Amino acid sequence: MYVDAHAHLDKYDSTLPKVIEEIEQHKIFTISVSMDPQAYIKSKAIDEHTEWVISTFGVHPWNAPTFHSQLDTLQPWIDASPMVGEIGLDYHFVSEPGDHALQREVFQYFVEQGVTQKKILNIHSKGAEADVDRILGESGASRAIIHWYSGPIRQLHSLAEKGLYFTVGVEVLSSPAIQKIAQSVPSSLLLTETDNPGGYRWLTQELGMPSIIASVVHKLAELRGWPVEETKMIVLQNFLRLVGDDKWAECVKARASGSGHPK
Repeated sequence: MYVDAHAHLDKYDSTLPKVIEEIEQHKIFTISVSMDPQAYIKSKAIDEHTEWVISTFGVHPWNAPTFHSQLDTLQPWIDASPMVGEIGLDYHFVSEPGDHALQREVFQYFVEQGVTQKKILNIHSKGAEADVDRILGESGASRAIIHWYSGPIRQLHSLAEKGLYFTVGVEVLSSPAIQKIAQSVPSSLLLTETDNPGGYRWLTQELGMPSIIASVVHKLAELRGWPVEETKMIVLQNFLRLVGDDKWAECVKARASGSGHPK
């Protein structure tokens, strides 16, 4: 069983049936994060048709200016979501300082809600790693996935000291900087992702499909000097440890054990 800890299934169109087929064929447990309420609605409609997908609600930092003045209206969505994400900060692709302030306001709101509800956070941190680290530290957040981390190694160590998990994704196939990060994450905090469909397309101009996760795992195994099957098992055990006894985690455990129990 593979783990794709960060994908956007709502962004597929006519290829969606093939996407679901690949997820089920290759046994890829997939977290389908959302960037806004409409994305969550679409993603939820997808996960109702497969046991291998869990959808989560969040507001992406790029969308913070739209939602910062209506945070209270998001409460029911957060309450209903098994995890919280995609949330976070982005100072790399968003250069306007005023937007950074709005991002922090929205991010802090979601972090506070996630900590209160003891939910896992799925976090974007591009170019804002220090502020993400600070906000998580101040909130006492201890259950989080840092998605596609690409920041300084020293900040990685600080986040890892908090027990936070890190995904390695498709950029590990080609980027020496990401390969170094993949080698630096403590083995007990490693997860894998695709950020499909956009992650692979951003790198190669080709549509990202779920089975690319196998290439990510093979490259991670090569970089860490581990057998491929052992690498898959390390990632799975890390994911199971992270989800713990959350109610929704039963579907993960059922897939890992080969059980056919429904969600």
